[in-house]
Amino acid sequence: MNLSTLQKFATYLTQTPPLKLRAIRRIGDNLFKLDVNGALFFIDLRRGKSTIFTTDKPLIASKTYQAPFDQSLQKYCFNAQILKTELDGNNRILQLLLQTQNSYKTSQITLQIEFTGRNTNLIILDSNNIVLDALHHITKEQSFREVKIQKPLLPLPQPTTAPTIRDEGELFSVLAQNFKTLKAKELEQKIQKSTTILLQKIAQIKHFISTLEDKNILESNAKQEAHFGQLILQNLYLYPNFKGASITLDSILITLPNKAHSLSHAAQIFFENSKKLTKKAKNIHLQAQNLNEKLAFYENLLKMIQNVTNYNDLQILNSNFQKDSIPKDSKHKHKNKQFESFFIESIKVSIGKSERENIALLKEARAEDIWMHIRDIPSSHCIIHCGKSKISDIILYKAAKILIGFTKSFSGNYNVDYTRRKFVKITQGANVLYAKEQTLQLKKD
Repeated sequence: MNLSTLQKFATYLTQTPPLKLRAIRRIGDNLFKLDVNGALFFIDLRRGKSTIFTTDKPLIASKTYQAPFDQSLQKYCFNAQILKTELDGNNRILQLLLQTQNSYKTSQITLQIEFTGRNTNLIILDSNNIVLDALHHITKEQSFREVKIQKPLLPLPQPTTAPTIRDEGELFSVLAQNFKTLKAKELEQKIQKSTTILLQKIAQIKHFISTLEDKNILESNAKQEAHFGQLILQNLYLYPNFKGASITLDSILITLPNKAHSLSHAAQIFFENSKKLTKKAKNIHLQAQNLNEKLAFYENLLKMIQNVTNYNDLQILNSNFQKDSIPKDSKHKHKNKQFESFFIESIKVSIGKSERENIALLKEARAEDIWMHIRDIPSSHCIIHCGKSKISDIILYKAAKILIGFTKSFSGNYNVDYTRRKFVKITQGANVLYAKEQTLQLKKD
């Protein structure tokens, strides 16, 4: 927290007639909302990140805080007059002298807000500097400066060298900018976390690609297994009671499978292995294709995540690789993932990575779902699984933005056509004819 801004905030709060602290409530573990004559200020007391900010966006508590400290805030600070506000010398400690009045008596307390690096705190003190309550209680074993109810609070030593005062500008502009800076840092951290997850997925896929077996080697091994089985069958009558671990036939040393309990059983295992290897060789290119499609998808997703400018878009992109929320008893839990999906305001949006996935997506979509495609460019099909529900323009725009994000084409302007699935006719493969479409115009950076 900047000392100069803290001084300006203290000056603002000390007015004649006195401003009224209508309420102070905790809306996060270390986040407090202050209502001062109807103006809202937010005190963030996270260690190492403490600040004061304002915002027009509604910040709502994720839960109701009813700890003893929260009750003390209501008891001592609710609807209180701010008689005086000052700083504790050159320490980043803001002290609000508050006065509350009821039908019985008038009382004064000090609300001390400490923006001191790793030791942030919010402390309620009586007129004798005795701690009435605190956000963080600190024992003698933890620090020389004990913070404990009914104990006096020792002053924090002043800095040995005078701090450099850096004027950040007009108070309310600074407080508004503090919120933007705070959110930008949080977004950066979340982007970095998502980037790490995706880089791990990309590295894993690359590893799988590098370890794929060679088709020619698989076919050669399949022929060898079949040949071993054939040799054994041709010579089976010569060794009716053979019990060895290997056998030489036609000058070829054949090591028998460990599981074989007879020569005939060994021949059966060799033929089964040959069939498996032949099938694997036949399908190895499909496995490679699927892995490369997945790799390209995650690499594009990584670029999109690294370029997001707001948390909402990041949440949408993150929804692709977050754990499924399908109930354990769902009949669909074992269904293979045929295409990629995202969630925009709880609406599922699916993208095909290949012709095969585009066909599967078109077949699965319901008649009233919305179909999307980039006009005049070979690209993925997109389905918004909304049924007859009316969806907002924001969902349409976000879905189209994701669609063009995965196109391999150049940056620039794109026309994205969309219509109900029932107006889309499959002609061949994933090629379609469609009608009653509308068009969105978007730009890809």
